[in-house]
Amino acid sequence: MAKNDLKGLLQDLDRLTVNLTFNGRARAAEEIVKDLQDLSPAWTGKFRNSWYIETPDGTKAGGQGTPGQAMPVEAPKISGFQVATALSNRLFGASGAKRLFTVGNSASYADQATDLAPYVPGKVPALKASTKFGRKYGVRPVGAVRGDLSAAGPTGPGAGNSSSAPLDWFSHYQGSGKADEAVKRAYSRGFKGFRR
Repeated sequence: MAKNDLKGLLQDLDRLTVNLTFNGRARAAEEIVKDLQDLSPAWTGKFRNSWYIETPDGTKAGGQGTPGQAMPVEAPKISGFQVATALSNRLFGASGAKRLFTVGNSASYADQATDLAPYVPGKVPALKASTKFGRKYGVRPVGAVRGDLSAAGPTGPGAGNSSSAPLDWFSHYQGSGKADEAVKRAYSRGFKGFRR
């Protein structure tokens, strides 16, 4: 009886190790994309649907930039060889070591939408809002970033500028530990189903 229990425990540990090593990182990337979609600007939904997950060989999932509600992004499948290479490169400090999954945004205006570069009027064609996400209205100072609507002037619909995400939402996500929370959520799901 004890021999069968030990064999079952070893099988469970093997399954858990494989799941966390191979799938944990993919699920973490998916959680991060989901968070970024929820937080990012949503004028037409195109920016939210421009988030993608990329593997070391350049395979991408997501990033089509279709309008409408945010579409879930599933990480591309990767081979055991890709995982082993990436992990050994990171462990042994090999040059050119890459992450298993990289999260990015394919929108040409991503630097502006993430408030990392000043807003450039006219770079993005004027569109009528087609999503119903909360908006902040005001006047954007010349040379300011997308989320800055602090200039003196009229506020409310029709005031000239609007923002559907808070100022510096992306930097806040990166620096506040929210990405770490997404990784923890993904890995904790990996432990579900572990029967011991």
